[in-house]
Amino acid sequence: MEKEITNGLLICLILVFAVLIAGCSDQSSNGAATPVPTSTLPAAKFVAGDIIAKSASSTEQTLYVITQYDSKNDMYIRAWIHKNVDGSWGHFSDNKTEKIERTLVEKVYPVKLTHVTVSSVSIITPTIPPTVVTTASGSTPTVTGISPVSGATNAVVGVTITGANFESGATAKLTRPGYPSIAATGVSVSSSTSIGCTFTLSSADEGSYNVVVTNPGGQSDTKTGAFTIGQAPPIITSVSPTNAELGDTQIPITIYGQNFDDGVKVTFVQGSGTPLDCVTPSSLAGTKITCVLDLKTSNGGKIGLWDVKVTNIRSQITGTLTGKFTVANVTPSST
Repeated sequence: MEKEITNGLLICLILVFAVLIAGCSDQSSNGAATPVPTSTLPAAKFVAGDIIAKSASSTEQTLYVITQYDSKNDMYIRAWIHKNVDGSWGHFSDNKTEKIERTLVEKVYPVKLTHVTVSSVSIITPTIPPTVVTTASGSTPTVTGISPVSGATNAVVGVTITGANFESGATAKLTRPGYPSIAATGVSVSSSTSIGCTFTLSSADEGSYNVVVTNPGGQSDTKTGAFTIGQAPPIITSVSPTNAELGDTQIPITIYGQNFDDGVKVTFVQGSGTPLDCVTPSSLAGTKITCVLDLKTSNGGKIGLWDVKVTNIRSQITGTLTGKFTVANVTPSST
Protein backbone atom coordinates (compact mmCIF):
# COMPACT_ATOMS: atom_id res chain seq x y z
CA MET A 1 0.00 0.00 0.00
CA GLU A 2 2.76 2.36 0.93
CA LYS A 3 4.54 1.50 -2.27
CA GLU A 4 1.49 2.48 -4.34
CA ILE A 5 1.24 5.81 -2.54
CA THR A 6 4.89 6.49 -3.12
CA ASN A 7 4.56 5.72 -6.81
CA GLY A 8 1.53 8.00 -7.10
CA LEU A 9 3.37 10.92 -5.50
CA LEU A 10 6.30 10.41 -7.81
CA ILE A 11 4.03 10.45 -10.83
CA CYS A 12 2.40 13.71 -9.63
CA LEU A 13 5.78 15.36 -9.20
CA ILE A 14 6.79 14.32 -12.67
CA LEU A 15 3.58 15.77 -14.12
CA VAL A 16 3.99 19.06 -12.23
CA PHE A 17 7.58 19.35 -13.42
CA ALA A 18 6.51 18.67 -17.01
CA VAL A 19 3.81 21.35 -16.82
CA LEU A 20 6.29 23.90 -15.49
CA ILE A 21 8.78 23.15 -18.25
CA ALA A 22 6.07 23.48 -20.89
CA GLY A 23 4.93 26.83 -19.49
CA CYS A 24 8.45 28.27 -19.53
CA SER A 25 8.91 27.03 -23.06
CA ASP A 26 5.72 28.75 -24.22
CA GLN A 27 6.60 32.01 -22.42
CA SER A 28 10.08 32.02 -23.98
CA SER A 29 8.62 31.34 -27.37
CA ASN A 30 5.98 34.09 -27.00
CA GLY A 31 8.63 36.62 -25.75
CA ALA A 32 10.86 36.07 -28.79
CA ALA A 33 7.93 36.69 -31.08
CA THR A 34 6.98 40.05 -29.45
CA PRO A 35 8.44 42.98 -31.53
CA VAL A 36 10.65 45.51 -29.70
CA PRO A 37 8.98 48.98 -29.79
CA THR A 38 10.99 51.67 -31.64
CA SER A 39 11.03 55.44 -30.87
CA THR A 40 9.61 57.80 -33.53
CA LEU A 41 10.40 61.49 -34.10
CA PRO A 42 7.68 64.04 -33.37
CA ALA A 43 5.95 65.37 -36.45
CA ALA A 44 7.33 68.66 -37.80
CA LYS A 45 5.19 71.60 -36.78
CA PHE A 46 5.83 73.62 -39.95
CA VAL A 47 5.87 72.86 -43.66
CA ALA A 48 7.50 74.56 -46.62
CA GLY A 49 5.94 77.98 -47.14
CA ASP A 50 5.06 78.70 -43.51
CA ILE A 51 6.13 82.18 -42.38
CA ILE A 52 7.02 81.93 -38.70
CA ALA A 53 7.30 84.48 -35.92
CA LYS A 54 7.93 84.81 -32.20
CA SER A 55 4.37 85.99 -31.59
CA ALA A 56 1.09 86.34 -33.44
CA SER A 57 1.25 90.14 -33.03
CA SER A 58 4.55 90.49 -34.91
CA THR A 59 4.64 93.54 -37.20
CA GLU A 60 8.15 93.03 -38.60
CA GLN A 61 8.81 93.65 -42.27
CA THR A 62 11.20 90.72 -42.55
CA LEU A 63 10.66 87.20 -41.12
CA TYR A 64 11.76 83.61 -41.67
CA VAL A 65 9.93 81.35 -44.09
CA ILE A 66 10.37 77.58 -44.03
CA THR A 67 11.57 76.44 -47.46
CA GLN A 68 12.00 72.73 -46.64
CA TYR A 69 11.98 70.16 -43.82
CA ASP A 70 14.85 67.65 -43.74
CA SER A 71 13.23 64.65 -41.99
CA LYS A 72 16.39 62.57 -42.11
CA ASN A 73 18.31 65.08 -39.98
CA ASP A 74 15.24 66.61 -38.28
CA MET A 75 16.18 70.11 -39.46
CA TYR A 76 14.37 73.02 -41.08
CA ILE A 77 15.76 74.95 -44.02
CA ARG A 78 14.71 78.58 -43.81
CA ALA A 79 15.27 81.95 -45.52
CA TRP A 80 14.48 85.60 -44.91
CA ILE A 81 11.31 86.78 -46.62
CA HIS A 82 10.37 90.46 -47.00
CA LYS A 83 7.10 92.31 -47.37
CA ASN A 84 6.23 93.87 -50.71
CA VAL A 85 5.42 97.55 -51.13
CA ASP A 86 1.70 96.77 -50.74
CA GLY A 87 2.35 95.02 -47.41
CA SER A 88 1.91 91.48 -48.67
CA TRP A 89 4.47 88.72 -48.24
CA GLY A 90 6.79 88.68 -50.03
CA HIS A 91 10.05 88.44 -51.82
CA PHE A 92 13.61 87.29 -51.17
CA SER A 93 16.57 89.70 -51.39
CA ASP A 94 18.88 86.83 -52.41
CA ASN A 95 18.95 83.03 -52.67
CA LYS A 96 20.66 82.36 -49.34
CA THR A 97 19.19 79.73 -46.97
CA GLU A 98 20.28 78.16 -43.69
CA LYS A 99 19.66 74.81 -41.97
CA ILE A 100 18.61 74.90 -38.28
CA GLU A 101 17.53 72.20 -35.80
CA ARG A 102 13.76 71.71 -35.80
CA THR A 103 13.45 71.88 -31.99
CA LEU A 104 15.30 75.20 -31.86
CA VAL A 105 13.20 76.78 -34.60
CA GLU A 106 9.92 75.67 -33.03
CA LYS A 107 11.02 76.92 -29.63
CA VAL A 108 12.11 80.41 -30.75
CA TYR A 109 9.50 80.86 -33.50
CA PRO A 110 6.43 78.98 -32.29
CA VAL A 111 3.84 80.92 -34.34
CA LYS A 112 2.85 80.46 -37.97
CA LEU A 113 1.71 83.85 -39.28
CA THR A 114 0.71 82.86 -42.78
CA HIS A 115 1.64 80.61 -45.66
CA VAL A 116 3.06 81.27 -49.11
CA THR A 117 4.02 79.13 -52.06
CA VAL A 118 7.82 79.12 -51.97
CA SER A 119 8.19 78.51 -55.69
CA SER A 120 6.25 81.70 -56.45
CA VAL A 121 8.36 83.97 -54.23
CA SER A 122 10.64 86.08 -56.39
CA ILE A 123 14.12 87.44 -55.65
CA ILE A 124 14.27 91.23 -55.72
CA THR A 125 17.71 92.71 -55.20
CA PRO A 126 17.45 95.98 -53.28
CA THR A 127 18.66 99.03 -55.18
CA ILE A 128 20.80 101.71 -53.55
CA PRO A 129 19.47 105.17 -54.40
CA PRO A 130 22.05 107.39 -56.08
CA THR A 131 23.77 109.95 -53.90
CA VAL A 132 22.54 113.41 -54.69
CA VAL A 133 25.45 115.82 -54.69
CA THR A 134 24.54 119.41 -54.03
CA THR A 135 26.78 121.70 -56.01
CA ALA A 136 27.34 125.38 -55.60
CA SER A 137 25.37 127.61 -57.92
CA GLY A 138 26.83 129.83 -60.60
CA SER A 139 29.88 129.49 -62.83
CA THR A 140 33.25 128.16 -61.81
CA PRO A 141 35.95 130.83 -62.12
CA THR A 142 39.33 130.20 -63.69
CA VAL A 143 42.45 131.98 -62.42
CA THR A 144 45.21 132.25 -65.02
CA GLY A 145 47.50 134.92 -63.57
CA ILE A 146 48.18 137.84 -61.25
CA SER A 147 50.15 141.05 -61.78
CA PRO A 148 52.43 141.90 -60.14
CA VAL A 149 53.46 138.44 -59.06
CA SER A 150 55.12 139.50 -55.82
CA GLY A 151 55.12 141.97 -52.95
CA ALA A 152 57.46 142.79 -50.10
CA THR A 153 56.63 141.98 -46.51
CA ASN A 154 54.63 144.81 -44.86
CA ALA A 155 53.82 146.34 -48.25
CA VAL A 156 50.35 147.21 -49.55
CA VAL A 157 50.14 145.84 -53.09
CA GLY A 158 47.48 146.56 -55.70
CA VAL A 159 47.10 143.64 -58.10
CA THR A 160 45.14 142.57 -61.14
CA ILE A 161 43.94 138.97 -61.29
CA THR A 162 43.18 137.61 -64.75
CA GLY A 163 41.14 134.60 -65.76
CA ALA A 164 37.57 133.75 -66.78
CA ASN A 165 34.03 133.49 -65.38
CA PHE A 166 34.55 136.09 -62.65
CA GLU A 167 31.19 137.23 -61.26
CA SER A 168 30.19 140.42 -59.48
CA GLY A 169 30.67 139.90 -55.76
CA ALA A 170 33.62 137.54 -56.15
CA THR A 171 36.28 137.45 -53.43
CA ALA A 172 40.04 136.88 -53.62
CA LYS A 173 42.66 135.72 -51.15
CA LEU A 174 46.22 134.46 -50.83
CA THR A 175 46.68 131.05 -49.19
CA ARG A 176 49.62 128.99 -48.04
CA PRO A 177 49.39 125.65 -46.21
CA GLY A 178 49.95 126.16 -42.49
CA TYR A 179 49.65 129.95 -42.63
CA PRO A 180 46.72 132.38 -42.22
CA SER A 181 44.96 133.40 -45.42
CA ILE A 182 45.31 136.98 -46.62
CA ALA A 183 41.98 138.34 -47.84
CA ALA A 184 41.92 140.97 -50.56
CA THR A 185 40.25 144.33 -49.97
CA GLY A 186 38.65 146.71 -52.43
CA VAL A 187 37.77 143.85 -54.79
CA SER A 188 36.40 145.14 -58.10
CA VAL A 189 35.27 142.78 -60.85
CA SER A 190 35.79 144.96 -63.90
CA SER A 191 34.87 142.14 -66.28
CA SER A 192 34.45 138.37 -66.34
CA THR A 193 38.19 138.12 -67.05
CA SER A 194 39.69 140.72 -64.70
CA ILE A 195 39.61 141.51 -60.98
CA GLY A 196 41.33 144.44 -59.30
CA CYS A 197 42.07 144.28 -55.57
CA THR A 198 44.58 145.10 -52.84
CA PHE A 199 46.57 142.82 -50.54
CA THR A 200 47.93 144.19 -47.27
CA LEU A 201 51.04 142.15 -46.49
CA SER A 202 51.70 143.47 -43.00
CA SER A 203 53.57 140.86 -40.93
CA ALA A 204 53.06 138.27 -43.67
CA ASP A 205 55.55 135.43 -43.80
CA GLU A 206 57.86 135.28 -46.77
CA GLY A 207 57.23 132.55 -49.30
CA SER A 208 55.11 131.38 -52.20
CA TYR A 209 51.31 131.82 -51.96
CA ASN A 210 48.32 130.52 -53.93
CA VAL A 211 45.80 132.92 -55.47
CA VAL A 212 42.17 131.90 -54.85
CA VAL A 213 39.07 133.47 -56.41
CA THR A 214 35.60 132.50 -55.21
CA ASN A 215 32.36 133.47 -56.96
CA PRO A 216 29.23 134.38 -54.90
CA GLY A 217 27.72 130.94 -55.57
CA GLY A 218 30.63 129.21 -53.84
CA GLN A 219 32.54 128.01 -56.90
CA SER A 220 36.28 128.72 -56.71
CA ASP A 221 39.58 128.21 -58.48
CA THR A 222 43.20 128.32 -57.32
CA LYS A 223 46.39 129.34 -59.08
CA THR A 224 49.10 127.52 -57.15
CA GLY A 225 52.27 129.40 -56.15
CA ALA A 226 51.34 132.43 -58.25
CA PHE A 227 52.31 135.15 -55.75
CA THR A 228 55.51 135.61 -53.74
CA ILE A 229 55.84 137.57 -50.51
CA GLY A 230 59.29 138.73 -49.47
CA GLN A 231 62.23 139.00 -51.85
CA ALA A 232 60.51 139.68 -55.16
CA PRO A 233 61.67 137.98 -58.36
CA PRO A 234 62.81 140.10 -61.30
CA ILE A 235 60.02 141.01 -63.72
CA ILE A 236 61.06 141.62 -67.34
CA THR A 237 58.57 143.61 -69.39
CA SER A 238 60.60 144.23 -72.57
CA VAL A 239 64.02 144.15 -74.24
CA SER A 240 65.55 146.59 -76.74
CA PRO A 241 66.45 145.96 -79.43
CA THR A 242 64.21 142.95 -80.06
CA ASN A 243 66.41 141.47 -82.81
CA ALA A 244 69.93 141.25 -84.15
CA GLU A 245 71.93 139.43 -86.83
CA LEU A 246 74.01 136.33 -86.32
CA GLY A 247 77.68 137.30 -85.91
CA ASP A 248 76.99 140.78 -84.56
CA THR A 249 79.24 141.84 -81.71
CA GLN A 250 79.15 144.52 -79.05
CA ILE A 251 75.36 144.84 -79.29
CA PRO A 252 74.05 147.27 -76.62
CA ILE A 253 71.03 145.76 -74.87
CA THR A 254 68.53 147.49 -72.58
CA ILE A 255 66.15 145.45 -70.42
CA TYR A 256 63.10 147.02 -68.73
CA GLY A 257 61.10 145.73 -65.81
CA GLN A 258 60.91 145.66 -62.00
CA ASN A 259 62.70 144.33 -58.93
CA PHE A 260 66.22 144.40 -60.43
CA ASP A 261 68.91 144.33 -57.71
CA ASP A 262 72.17 146.25 -57.98
CA GLY A 263 73.97 143.01 -58.74
CA VAL A 264 72.36 141.09 -61.60
CA LYS A 265 73.25 138.47 -64.19
CA VAL A 266 71.72 138.59 -67.69
CA THR A 267 71.67 135.60 -70.04
CA PHE A 268 70.09 134.83 -73.41
CA VAL A 269 68.89 131.23 -73.72
CA GLN A 270 67.65 129.16 -76.67
CA GLY A 271 66.25 125.79 -75.65
CA SER A 272 68.91 123.50 -74.20
CA GLY A 273 71.70 125.27 -76.08
CA THR A 274 74.61 127.13 -74.56
CA PRO A 275 73.42 130.34 -72.88
CA LEU A 276 74.96 133.63 -73.96
CA ASP A 277 75.98 136.05 -71.21
CA CYS A 278 75.15 139.69 -71.71
CA VAL A 279 78.34 141.19 -70.25
CA THR A 280 78.91 144.18 -67.97
CA PRO A 281 75.31 144.42 -66.81
CA SER A 282 74.36 147.55 -64.89
CA SER A 283 71.09 147.99 -63.02
CA LEU A 284 69.50 151.41 -62.71
CA ALA A 285 66.79 152.23 -60.12
CA GLY A 286 65.63 148.62 -60.11
CA THR A 287 63.70 149.09 -63.38
CA LYS A 288 66.36 149.08 -66.14
CA ILE A 289 69.45 147.04 -67.00
CA THR A 290 72.05 147.78 -69.68
CA CYS A 291 74.55 145.21 -70.96
CA VAL A 292 76.49 144.14 -74.09
CA LEU A 293 75.73 141.00 -76.18
CA ASP A 294 78.05 139.07 -78.53
CA LEU A 295 76.37 136.89 -81.21
CA LYS A 296 79.46 135.34 -82.81
CA THR A 297 78.84 131.71 -83.80
CA SER A 298 82.02 130.74 -81.99
CA ASN A 299 80.39 132.14 -78.87
CA GLY A 300 77.27 129.99 -79.37
CA GLY A 301 75.17 132.37 -81.47
CA LYS A 302 72.32 130.75 -83.44
CA ILE A 303 69.40 131.99 -85.46
CA GLY A 304 65.91 131.81 -83.95
CA LEU A 305 64.01 133.04 -80.89
CA TRP A 306 65.80 133.54 -77.58
CA ASP A 307 64.60 133.93 -73.99
CA VAL A 308 65.98 136.70 -71.81
CA LYS A 309 66.73 135.85 -68.14
CA VAL A 310 67.64 138.18 -65.28
CA THR A 311 68.93 136.73 -61.99
CA ASN A 312 69.30 138.79 -58.82
CA ILE A 313 72.67 137.59 -57.59
CA ARG A 314 72.01 138.07 -53.86
CA SER A 315 68.77 136.05 -53.73
CA GLN A 316 69.44 133.86 -56.80
CA ILE A 317 65.84 134.49 -57.92
CA THR A 318 65.33 134.57 -61.69
CA GLY A 319 62.78 136.24 -63.97
CA THR A 320 62.30 135.29 -67.64
CA LEU A 321 60.99 137.01 -70.78
CA THR A 322 60.15 134.17 -73.14
CA GLY A 323 60.86 134.26 -76.89
CA LYS A 324 61.08 138.03 -77.32
CA PHE A 325 64.56 138.35 -78.85
CA THR A 326 65.20 137.19 -82.43
CA VAL A 327 68.54 136.33 -84.07
CA ALA A 328 68.42 136.32 -87.88
CA ASN A 329 70.84 135.44 -90.65
CA VAL A 330 73.13 138.15 -91.92
CA THR A 331 71.38 140.32 -94.51
CA PRO A 332 73.15 140.01 -97.86
CA SER A 333 74.77 143.30 -98.93
CA SER A 334 73.62 144.84 -102.21
CA THR A 335 76.17 145.24 -105.00
